[in-house]
Amino acid sequence: MRTLSPPLNLVITTDAVGGVWRYALDLAGTLKGRALAVADDAPQVVEPLLIGLGPRPSEAQRDEAYEAGVALDWIDRPLDWQVEGPEALSESGRALAAAVTAAGADLVQVNNPPLLPFLSPHLPRIAAAHSCLSTWWQAVRGETPPLNLAWHGAATARGLAAADAVISPSHAFAAAMTAIYGALPDLAVVPNAAVPVMAGRKRQVALAAARWWDPAKNLTVLDAAAEGALWPVEIAGPLEGPGSSGSGGAGSGGAGPRPVHVTHLGSLPNRALRARMAEAAIFVSLALYEPFGLSVLEAAGAGAALVLSDIPTHRELWDDCACFVDPHDPHAVRDALDGLVRDPAALGRMGLLATTRAATFSHARQADAMLAVYARVLARHTADRGDAVP
Repeated sequence: MRTLSPPLNLVITTDAVGGVWRYALDLAGTLKGRALAVADDAPQVVEPLLIGLGPRPSEAQRDEAYEAGVALDWIDRPLDWQVEGPEALSESGRALAAAVTAAGADLVQVNNPPLLPFLSPHLPRIAAAHSCLSTWWQAVRGETPPLNLAWHGAATARGLAAADAVISPSHAFAAAMTAIYGALPDLAVVPNAAVPVMAGRKRQVALAAARWWDPAKNLTVLDAAAEGALWPVEIAGPLEGPGSSGSGGAGSGGAGPRPVHVTHLGSLPNRALRARMAEAAIFVSLALYEPFGLSVLEAAGAGAALVLSDIPTHRELWDDCACFVDPHDPHAVRDALDGLVRDPAALGRMGLLATTRAATFSHARQADAMLAVYARVLARHTADRGDAVP
């Protein structure tokens, strides 16, 4: 019978701005204490550490990490999409490398691929891609990024190419990346997961959860669709984004139209947002660009009927269990919302279909898939070290 080896120190990078926080924290919490065996070696217990960059987490976010039993470290350096150029990116990369070394990492999952090349190549490095500048611009603007942002696309390409494996949350996003960056090393599609939201008594409301300032979320169209809709439409999420150079595609988030016809709830702590999802009869995402869409999954798990933009990712994940609409047509969006309102049987049926599909995206399934990727990467590194011994 094999005995356990020392813990496997797994570093997962994160930020506190968007969906990567939810992804990284939930993944770390699920992996904590799991055993990982490589070939015939004794299993190691996974001990995750989150290392974050960018704006510091809120008190509520820090409490979440504490309650999950996940260690959290923070680097006071901007995220890759917040910096002005390669020199500033290098400073963030070197700071991350120092933190990873200090943590005694055995394996690193980098959720910011442009930062991956700054880590030692002797360390197993996995790039988890959740979005990227080039695919954002192609989906949202229909063009390549402007020349002043070409450095960021090149940095992403280097990060993906240097990885021992690349993770995509959907086949649609994997296809978008390979169309731009070419073949990626050991590319694996591992869908995201969400803690099930306990469905509550449904309110006659349509809910969206997204950053107003991000053009990819397309919330101005939802605002237009809300005018004259039979039920009120609520949007949860920040109105303005963190200051940036615009390399994330959304600019500084400080300008542009404001909500008129929707009820803007502002940024909500995770528990409050989940409570809203539990009560919403309809959930809407009109995203033009969505590598996965974690908020859609959370709302579907709570039994909300889904009204989604007809984009490849949504079709891949939610085909046959959502109402798909042209995200550029507010009248079509309003018709879809009102159609569900007028047909309670269809509303209930679509909610049940969404819940059934959501149940397939479990954290246990995600963790098993990630552990398999980790094991492959670690096995290759072990073999490479063996080959290097004279």
